[in-house]
Amino acid sequence: MSHVTNRSMSLTPSPLARLAARLPGNDTLIVTLVSGSLVLLVALPLVAMLLHLAFPRLYLGDFTLGDFQLFRDLWERRLWRTSVTNSLLLATGTMVLGTIIGAGLAWIRHNYRFPTAGLIDFAAWFVLVMPSFIIAQGWVLFSRSSGTAAQLGMPWMNDFVFSLPGLITVMALTNFPLDYLATSAALQWDVSRYEQAARLCGANAAQTLWRVRLPLLIPAFASAAILVFVDSIGDFGLPAAFLSVFSFPLIPYNIRAEVATVPVSFEGAAVLSFVLVSLVGTAIALQIRVLRNGGRDFLSAAAAPRNRPKPRLWPLLTTINLVFLTLAIFAPLGTSLSVSFMDRYSQGLTLSNLTLSNYVEVLSAGSSLLPALRNSFFIAFTAAGISMIVGFLAAYLLAFSNNKMKRFIDVTSTVTLAVPGIVLAVGYIFMWNQRWLADLGIQVYGSPWAIILCSAAASIPIAVRVMLGTMSQTPDSFMASAALQGAGLFTRLRSILMPMVLAGLLSATLAVFATSVFDLAITIMLQPPGYPTIPVIIDEAFRTVEYGWATAATVIVCSLTALIIVAARWAVRRTFPSYFLVNEDHAK
Repeated sequence: MSHVTNRSMSLTPSPLARLAARLPGNDTLIVTLVSGSLVLLVALPLVAMLLHLAFPRLYLGDFTLGDFQLFRDLWERRLWRTSVTNSLLLATGTMVLGTIIGAGLAWIRHNYRFPTAGLIDFAAWFVLVMPSFIIAQGWVLFSRSSGTAAQLGMPWMNDFVFSLPGLITVMALTNFPLDYLATSAALQWDVSRYEQAARLCGANAAQTLWRVRLPLLIPAFASAAILVFVDSIGDFGLPAAFLSVFSFPLIPYNIRAEVATVPVSFEGAAVLSFVLVSLVGTAIALQIRVLRNGGRDFLSAAAAPRNRPKPRLWPLLTTINLVFLTLAIFAPLGTSLSVSFMDRYSQGLTLSNLTLSNYVEVLSAGSSLLPALRNSFFIAFTAAGISMIVGFLAAYLLAFSNNKMKRFIDVTSTVTLAVPGIVLAVGYIFMWNQRWLADLGIQVYGSPWAIILCSAAASIPIAVRVMLGTMSQTPDSFMASAALQGAGLFTRLRSILMPMVLAGLLSATLAVFATSVFDLAITIMLQPPGYPTIPVIIDEAFRTVEYGWATAATVIVCSLTALIIVAARWAVRRTFPSYFLVNEDHAK
């Protein structure tokens, strides 16, 4: 009898199991959670920004309709007019030069075989993940009158870099990975059968290139060029780094100025944000039209990766590649690394000028870096956790659900890709800086949670797209079979889907963590008083000409971030080795 009693007690469900049993077995709960999260994180801040255009005193609870005078003043205010013109010139020039660099490198990489060719891929990914303001700071240090370029016998670099053509060149070398990676996807397949058919019809090599090969690549080139334009026109980090030595007003930095100066002009920030979003939206609409009307279905079952011969001029290609790597990586980042070991920046890299005092000062007990590390890592870890949960559930719905809210989730989980971080931060100010929220005791604006939520909102598209790519490889039959065996929804997610996508989930989480640590635009707009963060203190040290401290702090933070990423990957793979074996076997 006691045996029966003990057995019946062992089968008694736990409180957590009983709670899970009461939850809906379909996708209703997940749809509600994901939709509510996306409304809170993405939709409401953008709606709040648009509402402030019509009701400029909305943050005070005043619904008086504005007179839209600032829209009429847009071209009468010299600073605003100049910033819009400069932004368009810079973004357009960067688009052209970045496309030439990225497409040219992709063409060389996928058509010819030569030594150091693989380093182009490394350079593209390395530059892509580096924050733009850190690369820009390296270019400033390299090009100043007493900088590395002058010491190498190139004093003309100072006048060139701190000009519109130089700024375009620097931004093109920063944004070329977008064009390179997009174009590479179109160049890796062999379409020589079309070229051979053209040659058999009497076309020469130039005619074959112009009339056959290039028309097939025009959609990829155009789409990649627009990506460069969108990223360039909304970039806040590069103008922030150049501002200390080169005055060149741009829309993102003027948005910051409207909020940071006294008296605060929320209406001005809303108008400039609307202008910036309109320019970005126009570019994206053009990209969609190009992809819709200019696509070519030229791959067949016989498609194979392109065979890359080794040309006779391979030494020239190797030389060009090494020169490019020097410009893109070693000139800015190598300069920053060397400056971190200099006692005096103006004396250059000499044996007598080498010191470790910058690192000692950065790591000393009273340094502002230590509390900034704690704060920024807390923000990055929390934002990564939020985006991981929302991204995982959203990717599940997009991959396996037919719920009617699927379209809404798809759009809202992607829209922040088209919204510059500075504009999203403005939306968070408008949303959470409300008198009625303060009366209710809700203080998100002015606290670290504003940065956390905004960083999570900006990172959700990364998490969703990375995990969606992994989930798309998982057959629907796996989830359906488990459901037929009686497994509930959360059991299927935990026991079947999670092991299949853990590698992608980990990659997305670590990518969000790394980008959140160095997100200057969102952090500088939403940082609470007395709450130091890494990108802001580095930017402030650089603007006050504390180059040794700023570069040493940058090296330390980058090293710690890389160490955390490596350690996290090792720990997760060691803790869940079977999950990664599942992914590897499934990939095979």
